[in-house]
Amino acid sequence: MKQRSKLFISIVAAFTLLSACNEQTTAPAKQPVANKEQQKKQAPLELTPVESTNQPFTISLLPKFSLEAEEPGKDVVMHESEQEQWMRIELLPKEAKDQIETYAKERATAVSEQATPFEGTLPFEDAIVYEAPVDDSVVYIIGVTGDAPMFLTVFTKKEDNWLEPFMTMAKTIKRTATIENETGEQTSESFYTYKSSNQPFQANILDGYQAEAIEPGKDMIFLDEEKSSMTVELIDEGADWSLIAEQAEQYVKASSKDGTVEKITWTKGTRLNGADVYKSAIADGEVYVFVVKNGTPMRLTIFVQQTNELDPFLQMAETIDRID
Repeated sequence: MKQRSKLFISIVAAFTLLSACNEQTTAPAKQPVANKEQQKKQAPLELTPVESTNQPFTISLLPKFSLEAEEPGKDVVMHESEQEQWMRIELLPKEAKDQIETYAKERATAVSEQATPFEGTLPFEDAIVYEAPVDDSVVYIIGVTGDAPMFLTVFTKKEDNWLEPFMTMAKTIKRTATIENETGEQTSESFYTYKSSNQPFQANILDGYQAEAIEPGKDMIFLDEEKSSMTVELIDEGADWSLIAEQAEQYVKASSKDGTVEKITWTKGTRLNGADVYKSAIADGEVYVFVVKNGTPMRLTIFVQQTNELDPFLQMAETIDRID
């Protein structure tokens, strides 16, 4: 457990450093950038989380902004006094991301024949962006093409340009997933999509959890350095399953506080249904090794201190998709 704690601390430190290095800022059109001294004097942004009643997402809003359903599949963010400046949010199905570039261009030219690709910076790694001038206003058509595709349409003014505050709020958008818990109840959970740089897979990671590559062929999803974790190892086609099963059993036996290993067949969920599970009590909790042969073959090693910590890992494991 001490070795796992040290590993967790290293991972968290690396994750924090990477997050700081990757922080992006938004540079709105025709709006001066504050110098460093001015930025230091700025107070922290006051953002209030709000959940849409129309689409499965949450967003954090700046003061005096509100979220309203416009019509099914469309929400708008508006200011209480400047209602000529607003942002429309449309979530799209995952399969739509390949058509976003075409749709974005069509929407932009429908707004204005003078529409051109946007040359500024936005807080999205993957986005197709156009700006379309209309009299003294400008419309930004933003097609986010990542694993949670969506369209954002920002209506603002040329001189008093509000693209930056709208993007400040837009970058907080998180989809919510409806998940069935152990009691069969449906609950909504916020998550982000983790795409491994280490193995060819992606998964939806619940808020509060972190994911990171820890060594070649292994990624870890964890709560914090002192609590629970799940290691994900994809298994290639043609693997020796009898050897993998033997390794799983021996690993659990070595971790067990009394040398006892219980083997069961998992009968819940979709991706994990039918998996062989090796489990045992350890000094400060329980260890589980799932050997999944169907769908996305993988080995999942889960450490928990309390039984109720297992369910969130199983929820996230059910979203693992191989992306060769």
